[in-house]
Amino acid sequence: MSDAMRDMADLFDRALLKVLKDGRTIIGPDGEERNIDATAADLNVIRQRLKDCGMTVATEEASPIKNIVEEMRRRQLRIGPPDANDDREAV
Repeated sequence: MSDAMRDMADLFDRALLKVLKDGRTIIGPDGEERNIDATAADLNVIRQRLKDCGMTVATEEASPIKNIVEEMRRRQLRIGPPDANDDREAV
């Protein structure tokens, strides 16, 4: 992967991590800005990014995608395939 592609992937991963951690700013019906948690669509993009990268275990010490995995685990969001005994929704 070229340096430019790696930089672009890192920027994308950092943006996804920011949405996961901080949510996103929207304009409400009253015209005021407000912050909301990551939406189902946001979580689906993050899930697909992890899947596309073949993420099962993050190995690099300092990596934006590893931070995404850690944040999802901290929030107890399942990353892997569904467990028959787990009734939480997969991300």
